[in-house]
Amino acid sequence: MEPTTPPPTASRLRWVWNQHWAGGIFIITFAVWVIAGQVSHRTDFASTELADDVESRWGAPVEQAAPSLRAVQSGTVFTELAPLSLSQQRVKVDATMNYRKRGLAYFSGFDFTFDGTYLAENPEPHDIDVAFVFPIEVDKSQVLLSELAFSVDGAPSSMDLGERGDRLVWTGRLPVGGKTEFHIRYRARGLESFVYRLDPALQARNVTLNIDVTGGENIDYPPFVLAASANTTGDGKASLEWKYPSLESGVAMGVILPSVKKYDELMATMAFRAVVPGIVFLIGLSLLSLRHRRKLHVWETYVAAAAFGFTSVLLAYLGAFLHFLAAWGVTMVGMGAAVVLYVSRLFPHERLHWLAGAWVATQVLPTLAVLLPGYTGLIYTLELLAGLLAVMTLITRKEVRAFLSDRPVEVMS
Repeated sequence: MEPTTPPPTASRLRWVWNQHWAGGIFIITFAVWVIAGQVSHRTDFASTELADDVESRWGAPVEQAAPSLRAVQSGTVFTELAPLSLSQQRVKVDATMNYRKRGLAYFSGFDFTFDGTYLAENPEPHDIDVAFVFPIEVDKSQVLLSELAFSVDGAPSSMDLGERGDRLVWTGRLPVGGKTEFHIRYRARGLESFVYRLDPALQARNVTLNIDVTGGENIDYPPFVLAASANTTGDGKASLEWKYPSLESGVAMGVILPSVKKYDELMATMAFRAVVPGIVFLIGLSLLSLRHRRKLHVWETYVAAAAFGFTSVLLAYLGAFLHFLAAWGVTMVGMGAAVVLYVSRLFPHERLHWLAGAWVATQVLPTLAVLLPGYTGLIYTLELLAGLLAVMTLITRKEVRAFLSDRPVEVMS
C-alpha cells in the first residue's frame, strides 16, 4: 500500500510549523515590548520625579515678574501706596542652551543673563515717595546672587532683598517732573521656558523685550503668552523681540526654549514597531532554509529571534550613556555584524551582502524611519517597493513556484 500524500494545505501548514515562527515571534515580542514598556514608564517618570530632581539641581521654568512701582505723596503715611506705571521697560535676555541628559530623557537647560532697564517718572504736581520692587525667585531660577547688580541713575545702589530674599526693594523720592532710571542685571539658569509677566495691576507703557538664544532654533510659545512681534531663526540661533507702546496689565511674554528630540519616546516607538520587522526577519530565515534545503533547528531559530529582539534592549540602555544617534549607529553595526555572521554560519554558501541587506531592511531602515519623522512615509514606501520587487522576482523562480504549488514536503520536510 502506497503512503498517502498529505494535501497541499496541510503540507504548507506543517512546513510553517516546522519554521518555529510561533516561538520566535513570542521571543521578539516579549523582548521589544518589555523594553518599550520600561522606556514608556521612564518617560512618565521623567516628567515627575526625574524632572523634580533635575529642577532641584539645575532650575525650573523661569517666570520673571516685571517690577512694580508704588507711590505716595511725600510727607504722607507710607502705607497708602498707590500703583504707578513705569514710563519705560527695556529688557534683554541672552540665553545659551545647556541640555541636561538623564538616561534617554533630554531636558532643555539654559544659562541666561537678564538685563533690565526701567524708567520711572513723577506725573504728579507734587513730590512723591516711591517704592520700586523687583521680584527674584531664587529657588526656582537658581539665581547666582553674586552676579546680581542693581544701579539707580547709573550709580550702584545697595540691595535690600527683604526678609525672605525673594525681592529687591528700593525706596526714594521723585521731585515734580523728576525721572529715575533703574538697571538690574543678573545671571541665572533654568529649564524649558522663560516668561516675563507684566504687573497685573497696571497697564504697561513702552515695553521692549529681546530674547536671544544660542544653541537651538526650534522655539515655541507657552500657553497664554503673547507671541513675539518679530523673530529670526537659523544657524542654531533664535532672536525674538516684543515691542509695544502700550500693553494691558498682566500680559505675559516669553518662549519655550529649543529642545532636542525626545529620544525616550523615539525608543519606545522603535520597540513597539519592531514586531512586524521581526516577523519579516523570521520569514527571511525560512526562505533561506528553503533556498539551501537546510532545516533550521528550533534553537537556531530562537537564538536568531533573541538576537533580533535584544537589539532594542541594547539600544535603549546604550542610549542612556551615549548620545542616542551614536548608540543607534553602534547597535546597528555591532548587532548587525553578529547576526549576519551567525546566519552565515547556518548557511555558509549564502552571500554576505544578501544577509547584510536583510538586516538593513528589517532593522536599520525601520528604526531610521522613526529617527527621521519627516521622511518616515518615504522610507517605508521605498522599503515596501523594494519588498514588492523582490517578491515579483522570487515568484518567477522555479523552486519558489514549486513550493507555492504542491511540493513543499519534497523541497523541505
